[in-house]
Amino acid sequence: MQHLKISVVLCTYNGERYLRQQLDSLLSQTRIPDEIIAQDDGSTDHTIDILQEYACRHPNFRILQNMGEHGVNPNFFSALHQVTGDLIAVCDQDDVWVATKLERQEKAIGKNLLIGGRSTPFSEDDNTPASDDERLPNIDLLRMMFVGMMPGHTQLMRRSLLNLLPHCEWFMYDLQTQATAAAYEQVAFLPETVVMQRRHASAATYQLPRSRSHSIANILRSALSAIIIYRKARPHICKRFEEWQKFFNQIPADNPSLRRARTMARLQVAKGPLAYLRLTLFCYKNRTRLFHAHEPDSILTRLRALFFPISCAEYYRYLLKKAHHSSH
Repeated sequence: MQHLKISVVLCTYNGERYLRQQLDSLLSQTRIPDEIIAQDDGSTDHTIDILQEYACRHPNFRILQNMGEHGVNPNFFSALHQVTGDLIAVCDQDDVWVATKLERQEKAIGKNLLIGGRSTPFSEDDNTPASDDERLPNIDLLRMMFVGMMPGHTQLMRRSLLNLLPHCEWFMYDLQTQATAAAYEQVAFLPETVVMQRRHASAATYQLPRSRSHSIANILRSALSAIIIYRKARPHICKRFEEWQKFFNQIPADNPSLRRARTMARLQVAKGPLAYLRLTLFCYKNRTRLFHAHEPDSILTRLRALFFPISCAEYYRYLLKKAHHSSH
């Protein structure tokens, strides 16, 4: 069996509070990484001191420092292109890796470009609740267009995937990597926990857990909320799917997954009642590809699929927040 070199990319920014625990979990892997690249984005705390402490003890550890702050996306993309490994694992500064993460994912990736895994949230703060969704996630490309199904900290990818990524500044790096792999139909998922994801209020991705109840009352409340959000978010949703069109047009492949994704993007930006009807019918036809996890093909599932063009607006609350902040 060919030995593949594994590189770990860790991007840091003022992460001194939890960094040691994460670094210890990297260095305690049953499959030790061949290279660890830690790239700091202008930390002002003791993050660099901690990284240097570990680098002194571990020769496979390399530290890079940005001049000033670059932001999450530029920092990760810059670091990803510094690796020398055949496989790349992305690492956040405040999580804890399961000891067998690299070993299990290396064995399971097969010929795929990327593999994800379960991320189990935990919290040490009573004021920061963490809820775990134990359902097996849907990793169809259509679903990824609405919600990234494999957070960066769970991903193990081939370095060759980086050369296939379209030029894009709109989507987060981990959405781009998983969507590109899915567009080539070379994406996989390991159905076991590979990362313990620490949830704390200062984390960039933290949100309060939301109810997943399918009671009639909750469905009606969600429907009313979605209609209100949809009316406000429609211009932003169109812009997002225009970006998806640009993204997929740069991928020189032809397969069912990519064709469906291109159709979804085209229908989402089209205007008029007839275009909306076509979008609704498309969502109904592809209902098994749209929801978070597999659901029984019940009447409720079919109704949800018909309402999906509006209900998906719930995923874009953050776009309204960004638009509000940018206008002030």
